[in-house]
Amino acid sequence: MKNAYPLLLIAITGMLACSGPEEKTTTIAAPDPLVARIHSFMQANVAAGFNGSLLVLRDGKAVIDTGYGLRDREQNLPNTPATVHAIGSITKQFTAACILKLQEMGKLKVTDPMSAYLENVPADKSSITLHHLLTHSAGFPGAIGDDNEAINGADFTKLALSTPLKFAPGSGYEYSNVGYSLLGIIVEIVSGGAYERFLHDELLVPAGVLRTGYRLPDWTKEQLAIGYRKDGTRWGTMLDHPIVNGGPGWHLRANGGIISTTHDMAAWVDALRSHKVLDSASVRSMFAPHVEEGEGAGSHYGYGWAIFNTPRNTRLITHNGGNGIQFADVLCYADEGVTVVLMSNASPRGMQDLAWQVGRMVFDPTFKPEVAKATQALEGVPEGPMGDRMKALSAIIASDSDDAALTTWLQENLGPGFLQDMPIERHMSMFKRMRADIGASSIEGVEQLGPEEFALKLRSEKSKGLFRVMLQLRPSDARIGGLGVEKVE
Repeated sequence: MKNAYPLLLIAITGMLACSGPEEKTTTIAAPDPLVARIHSFMQANVAAGFNGSLLVLRDGKAVIDTGYGLRDREQNLPNTPATVHAIGSITKQFTAACILKLQEMGKLKVTDPMSAYLENVPADKSSITLHHLLTHSAGFPGAIGDDNEAINGADFTKLALSTPLKFAPGSGYEYSNVGYSLLGIIVEIVSGGAYERFLHDELLVPAGVLRTGYRLPDWTKEQLAIGYRKDGTRWGTMLDHPIVNGGPGWHLRANGGIISTTHDMAAWVDALRSHKVLDSASVRSMFAPHVEEGEGAGSHYGYGWAIFNTPRNTRLITHNGGNGIQFADVLCYADEGVTVVLMSNASPRGMQDLAWQVGRMVFDPTFKPEVAKATQALEGVPEGPMGDRMKALSAIIASDSDDAALTTWLQENLGPGFLQDMPIERHMSMFKRMRADIGASSIEGVEQLGPEEFALKLRSEKSKGLFRVMLQLRPSDARIGGLGVEKVE
């Protein structure tokens, strides 16, 4: 639910040649039961609201290479293999590749403390190494600000270094955009140039990946997919949002926000695996299972990639990314010659596993994936604990209770994981901004976006504006596990 509302954010927790600027012809392989199953599955998801592009490669050959739905509804332009989409947190592995390239150049080591490159690092963070940042084991929280804030590198660094750690460096795992933004800043300091310029010149161009980046590629506006919110309203493209010195602000830069194509991402994965841009030692370290992604997670984090063991006892190297509007997934079945790249510009809740379902279909001819259901409008606030929590949320937004009462409410109504995602002071600040922007309101409707996700439409009595409050409610106790707000009108 990130990036939903620019005034407010409460974060949740042998290859095809890469495509050129021209439109690519859709490829659906010759009559094949697998192809028919995947295509039928994807078409059913289009009917439920999915729009995007899909590339499935098997032994270097395209099984499916096509677009689904529209990249621009207003202009009636279809998604194609050449459509440029946002890839979100898949950006992280590009940042990891930059660090490894600098290591190959003899300019740093992943074992170096970040204090070797950043000034005024406080004592509690003095032992943080680049390896810790790369593996989300430094102790930084997930986020410390709104992705759309136009914050520069110096101010971001100062904010990050003053932010309390969630655990001692190296003693735990916490997926953190903050750590990867700091890595991007270190890339700039060590290379002496802009993050995107180093990525573009040293890695993407040698890989032949020319339609990937923040601002440098020569895209035309018509090639970029327009993002659409869950209610169908237009969000725009990444290029429509704040730019600081040639890219997004540092809450997003180097950890997310890059845009690319399915062909480019497949070509990039192949360039890594063939050691075209990084040597074998770097690639081994990138794909190594360094840190478990939480106790009992069943997966590990490498450098910018998540590493899984499949039921066939093979490796799956993967990462996804999204901003609540656009979503992307890359799955590389490294020992089985299969790559799946999916990108979407309109993806209702419940569709974040589409690439995984397609991957399973490749290996299991008996698997019949369930098609996601379209967003469902409810008849008012539902009965029971979830409805009660929605009413309580509306009431606290309207309330003028003091800090002590608000703190108590947050502790009683937010799920433990969400509560710990950021300091209580930041949660309080966000709720106070909701009070200022929305205040007393009437509930005009409720939409169910998924089994645990809802959108609450609030009409502000003060401004008469309509706000859409998106929330995750834990099924066990209906406590709030994630929250985001966007102004609709």
